Amino acid sequence: MKKLFLQVTLILASSLALSSAASAASALQAVATGALTYGGDDWQVAKTASGAPVRIHGGGRFEAGGGVAWHATDYPVMATLVASYQFDPRAGSNAHARFTRVPLDAMVYYTGMETLRFGVGLGYILSPTVKATIDGSDQTIKFNNATGKSFEIGYQVAPQLWANLRLTSEKFTPKSRPAAQDASVSHLAVNLSYLF
Repeated sequence: MKKLFLQVTLILASSLALSSAASAASALQAVATGALTYGGDDWQVAKTASGAPVRIHGGGRFEAGGGVAWHATDYPVMATLVASYQFDPRAGSNAHARFTRVPLDAMVYYTGMETLRFGVGLGYILSPTVKATIDGSDQTIKFNNATGKSFEIGYQVAPQLWANLRLTSEKFTPKSRPAAQDASVSHLAVNLSYLF
């Protein structure tokens, strides 16, 4: 948990430092996001003593983050780099489980339309971890850092506020538990992003 906290703190501090250091350049802005996600295929993360599979939903439910947005001055292009914390306190489909991870997302948007934008991006997911109660005892199942791909459509609600619909696909592989399986997970997110 300390390692995860340090990673998130370092990423957010770096983003804020970049934003404040370049405050003179109008092309850079700080960005804050919050999202609700839906979906994610069920996948096996462990087994009970009797051999029954323990499954979770892979989508995550809540996400909050911050980072930097860069606007090209001569082209209808915007790029963002955002670090988030994503968690689902009720991830278990047949057991009590919590799923957490720290996505780092790099997105590039086409902004040539008045109130719409379209974006594609890549993600790197740090510390994907499941904490589950199995046979009455708490267990931690860790996964390797993962990669993801995203497509997003955004609508400008106000001059600095965007409402977005994002489809993301991620791949996870277990780090230590032999009963955990690889998983390809897709989920849909509705998020708000505010540019400062």
